[in-house]
Amino acid sequence: MKTKKVYMIILLVVAATVAGLFYKEDYNRNNPETLGPIVLRVAHTVNEETVLHKGLAYFEKEVEEMSNGRLDVQIFSNGVLGGDRQSLEAVSIGSLTATAPPSGILASFEPTFMVADLPFVFASRESAYKALDNELGEVLSKSLERINIECMSFTETGFRYITNNKNPIYTPEDLKGLKIRTMENPMHMESFRLWGANPTPMNFSELFTALQQGTVDGQENPAQVIWSSRFYEVQKYLSLTGHFFSSGSLAFNKTFFDNLPDDLREIIVTCAEDYKHYSRNLIIEMEDEYINVLQGYGMEVNTLTPEQKQVFAESAAPVYDTFRKTYENGDELIRLATMYN
Repeated sequence: MKTKKVYMIILLVVAATVAGLFYKEDYNRNNPETLGPIVLRVAHTVNEETVLHKGLAYFEKEVEEMSNGRLDVQIFSNGVLGGDRQSLEAVSIGSLTATAPPSGILASFEPTFMVADLPFVFASRESAYKALDNELGEVLSKSLERINIECMSFTETGFRYITNNKNPIYTPEDLKGLKIRTMENPMHMESFRLWGANPTPMNFSELFTALQQGTVDGQENPAQVIWSSRFYEVQKYLSLTGHFFSSGSLAFNKTFFDNLPDDLREIIVTCAEDYKHYSRNLIIEMEDEYINVLQGYGMEVNTLTPEQKQVFAESAAPVYDTFRKTYENGDELIRLATMYN
């Protein structure tokens, strides 16, 4: 009986906390001129050592300083308020101020975002930056308005690499028959099928155990995610394929943003731009460090030549036809994505 009472008290405390957070967000949204600081609750799913979190911490510091304390940014890391999809849903309905999802999650809400997940669609990170900071980014940002999302800026998580426990990956033939965990993204899954692998989508939270138990042979993610998730403990080979570019965005609830005073909106726009550049510079600076650390933990790292990457790109060419057939403006989106290559 005593245990049951303790359990009920814990449930009531949790419920009250969550209700309080959601009430505060609703109050913020409807009363942006409140006398106290306006709270911006920003959630993400990775740990505090990642570029994503460090970038948001930089955003927090700038926003609070430039607003002289009128804005109070509160960051919730490690998925404590839910996964990427749940966080984006919460931002859309207004129970959360902002989140920083990858393009793959955005694509599940607005499918045209899958253009950024086409294999080798960006020749380099510089061409990706130019596309996302110009015409392509404008079109994709506009498409999110229908779900009440204001896309403030585009960031980078890094190029995605393949890890596995069977062999180094230099050619599509090396992937033949391997079970590779992928995101539940049609473009990703079709690409891996064309490369001969068996794409196996599953929740990211289940991946470490699946790799440990051999349920899947490998996975694909940027170097910082491979490091922060400790996949080096359960994976032997790291192949620097760079097959997909992993972009992300700083996504705000549009109603909340639109209802802020003009000067505070300008501060958020300025700080979002600074956050973008800070995060991009940090990922470039740290990527080699992540790879060196993974190698130090015992992973065998193999680098592909441009010619070897070209073989992968040519093998996945039918994915582009699928995208064109699926979306009415597919040709135009591909043109906008590749125009700076």
